[in-house]
Amino acid sequence: MFTVGNPVGPGQCTHGTIQSAFNAAESSPGADTVRLTRSLTYEPEANSISTNQELTVEGGFATCTQATADTQKTIVSGVGGATEPVFRITVNTGGSVRLRRLQISGGDEDGSGRGGGIYFRGNGVLEIRDSLITDNLAGSGGGIYAEGTGSDAELVIGTDVVISNNRARYDGGGIVADQVEMSMLEPGSSLLRNEALGLGGSGGYGGGLYLRAGTRSSYAYIGSGAAVFGPVWGNRALYGGGVAIGGAGSNFNDSETARLRLSTTEAGRPARITNNVATVAGGGLYLKSFDSVSDGSVGAGAHLWNASIDGNAAPDGAAAYVHGDPGGVLVTGRTAYLYFNTGDAGLWWPAEAVTCAQGIDCGGIKNNDTVDSNNQPTNGAVIRLNDRGEVRINAYVPSSGPPQKGGVTISGNRGGSLFHATGASQHMSIDNALITGNTSSLALVRNTAPGLMRVVDTTIADNTIGASPMFSTNNADVTIARSVLWHPGLVMLGRSGGSQSVTAVLASETGSLGGMPEAVLANPRFIDPEHGDYRLRAGSPAVDFAAAVSGDDRDVFGLPRDQDLPIKANVRGVRDAGAFERQSLQPFVLNADFDFSDLRLWAYLAGSWDGSQNAVGAPGSGSWSYSGTGLSTTRVVLGRQCIHLPGPGRYRLNGRGRAGGNTMITRDYAVLAWEFRRTGTEPCNFGPADAFGELTVGSGTSWGQAAAPAIISVGPADWSSTSSITVSLVAVDGGIVGPPSVTLSAWFDGITLEVDGSDVIFADDFEAP
Repeated sequence: MFTVGNPVGPGQCTHGTIQSAFNAAESSPGADTVRLTRSLTYEPEANSISTNQELTVEGGFATCTQATADTQKTIVSGVGGATEPVFRITVNTGGSVRLRRLQISGGDEDGSGRGGGIYFRGNGVLEIRDSLITDNLAGSGGGIYAEGTGSDAELVIGTDVVISNNRARYDGGGIVADQVEMSMLEPGSSLLRNEALGLGGSGGYGGGLYLRAGTRSSYAYIGSGAAVFGPVWGNRALYGGGVAIGGAGSNFNDSETARLRLSTTEAGRPARITNNVATVAGGGLYLKSFDSVSDGSVGAGAHLWNASIDGNAAPDGAAAYVHGDPGGVLVTGRTAYLYFNTGDAGLWWPAEAVTCAQGIDCGGIKNNDTVDSNNQPTNGAVIRLNDRGEVRINAYVPSSGPPQKGGVTISGNRGGSLFHATGASQHMSIDNALITGNTSSLALVRNTAPGLMRVVDTTIADNTIGASPMFSTNNADVTIARSVLWHPGLVMLGRSGGSQSVTAVLASETGSLGGMPEAVLANPRFIDPEHGDYRLRAGSPAVDFAAAVSGDDRDVFGLPRDQDLPIKANVRGVRDAGAFERQSLQPFVLNADFDFSDLRLWAYLAGSWDGSQNAVGAPGSGSWSYSGTGLSTTRVVLGRQCIHLPGPGRYRLNGRGRAGGNTMITRDYAVLAWEFRRTGTEPCNFGPADAFGELTVGSGTSWGQAAAPAIISVGPADWSSTSSITVSLVAVDGGIVGPPSVTLSAWFDGITLEVDGSDVIFADDFEAP
């Protein structure tokens, strides 16, 4: 143990300077610890370590005699000293250096020099925990430059490390990870508000992180990061505001990889690349592959597992810019790729990534903006592919393992296009995704490059699209399958060259997709698109619409696919089209318990939500109430709901109700009125009802329910795809005082519509309640 501080002497501190303690530790065989106490001010500092041993450098001690560490970091600053890193650390093969409870700031490596706070080089391990690396400056690697010289080089960013407000004149504002394996998987760590300036138009890659391969590959493994900010937040660069991935070899034999793996490692805390800015391209991510006759090749790639890119900005590639190398004379080129929840050969769901939770999406591309330096919209893309760029979202690659367990939401983005591919061949594959609420000034997807555009098991609806068609392709092979494309007024596909394959698609326009039988024009009947719920109603034509797919793949919310619903006829098979698989027939009635105070999903006519009264659900979940005096009517309809029927059967209608008064003079009634139409069309109101009736569900001041439900039998001959039941909530006066002095009140809750006997089919006529 070596201690640095004041005073120095027996029983006190062993050294009065950091460098002298480092030198003593290196001269001492075996593992050593250097303790930097707060009994000295460490400024200005420019220290060096060169070792193949184990060395721990730790702060968190007020004095040299303090026995256990506290939580206060020891500040080590380079302000006012030599233009050098605060720590220059060389770790040779077999060695490791650990930094604990330090604040490293004020480093100012000059010119194109490497590492403002820390310059780490070697074939050993540098591990940092519980530390702050802030306000440093260098040519590259403003906070940290980590340069591997062999295959064992490793940079470990452990628990509670914040790398913030560092600047690089050229590349890697926060970190440059150069031919090294880097990990930042433990809780509480983040790259915040760092910047790669790209002075004089040179560099400018990676505001938070620049992951660079050369004669050796480079890998980065990043987890959920710090609370609130996540792992990569608020950084800035010319290319790759959050993270840039690329590099270059040095001889023709080099064929290396720079690859990021971003995974959610803590349940409930998604890994996110968020609020970063690139002034040229790639707000969240910038990937650039390289291929050269003389210098070999580097392939840039990123795998995101249950992770998101959100809130980033750039003129082009607001979320990500994926730029391959097209090749040329004597070189074939090199792909750059971005994969969401998608493996490749030998690589599947990593051990550190938590499983996607059911009921929510498994990652996203959200709220990214293509804007210029004046924050004005551009015609750039949210996801930009160039030359041999490739993006796969939830794509199943059989050689990589089992199908994915959840899907991705793409929403709230703004740009010229959502996806745009140009240059040499590319691959764009969007599987199991919900695409909604985005704004594009041009076509939603533009593809002017040869290659593949694939959209499978995806729902696209309610985007603001400035140009028709929605998909515009040139020389690309197009595959669209088992999807819902709902944008009335737009042509779906404009294709020049390439091939076209359309299978089991429900769309608002089908001519451009080849028409029937594979492209079907029908309203998908989403549950509640106004509030972002694009799951399917029981009576949706997209339910049980497509053929089943082998394996246990899941929908966007992680729920099993290929659920065969009773009484619903299978069109091609048991699989639902689009992003969501309906798991059961129920519920037919939506917002049946009136848990939403805005009474959504019902056509409102009268009354209000009452949080003080409820018959079902948690206390305070509410009911729909009406109260009026001096009325000139004895009946008031509060609201209606249109319910399309999934198939023939005997339906049972019931609910809970209460009303004003308990005597013959004052009694009121809560009544459910129903109307059945064989062909009610989408709004359920075409022509007179084919059958109708009423059911009293409550009278008097206590909650009640009808002893027997209303039975509505729909035989096979009476059912069509637009058959519907309209349910109305009616308050009815039962007292003896008539108009114009009627006093009337009623409450409704827990409205149910079920199929009697599970799925018994009746062929008889309608039965009154």
